[in-house]
Order: sequence, then structure tokens, then C-alpha cells
Amino acid sequence: MKVRDILKTKGPEVFTIGEDKTLTDAISILVNNKIGVLLVLNKEAKIMGILSERDIVKESHKNPEGFSGSKVKDVMTKKVIVVEADDEIDYVETVMTENRIRHLPVVHNKVLVGLISIGDIVKVQLSSTRYDNKYLMDYISGSVK
Repeated sequence: MKVRDILKTKGPEVFTIGEDKTLTDAISILVNNKIGVLLVLNKEAKIMGILSERDIVKESHKNPEGFSGSKVKDVMTKKVIVVEADDEIDYVETVMTENRIRHLPVVHNKVLVGLISIGDIVKVQLSSTRYDNKYLMDYISGSVK
């Protein structure tokens, strides 16, 4: 299965925030949309970073009194790892695991086409495992010839 297959079901929606916004602005978007990450864009709509709940928690620990007014660009993860829509799910899972990240922007021909999470991958794998188990149980019981 490929990343594009997940996006067909999930859709292309990606939440973003400007790099000059505050963490208060970011938290509001995260909470209101029940999401865990925002892509950070500059004024030209170029991806400059990614801001996760983890980044916000780290900043709140480091700067408990003034973290909410901190700028997104000062807190975000600047090294953004992306995957291609044609990448295999197993490869993407390895990238996430090795880099200890839960969200990856998806590009096709250098254009952002979506965002996938580790939860999306787990959902696909669980569905596949259930299908395989059903097939094997039918085979064992003699229902499949």
C-alpha cells in the first residue's frame, strides 16, 4: 500500500500557521481542530517548519511564564522530513520510527498534497491484519477452497 492510498480515504486537508504567529494562536488551532501538528508557512506559502504539541510542551517547560507569547518560528522544528505520495507505507513507518516523529507532510512533484500520521498508518495496518486473519480463519475452517 502507498501513501496516496491513505490520502484517498483521509483527504488532502492540512492545517497551517504563519511563522510569525504566537503559540497561543497555534494552540487555538490545534485544540479547535483536534489535531496534533501544524505546518508552518512563510508569507510566500513555503514550508518553513512543523509545529507539534511536543514542541509546545518543550517551550512551556523551558519558558513557563512567557511561552504563550513565543513566536512559532522560534519553537517549530525547522528540519521537516517529507514523504512522497508514491512511497510505500512500510517505508514511511520506518522513517517515522527512526526519526521519532508522528506526522509527515506528503508531497507530489514538490507540491504539498497532504499529511499523514502514525495513527493513519496503524489504522491501515490494523485493517489489513483483520482481513488476513479473516481469510486464514475461513481457510482453516474449510470455507475457502
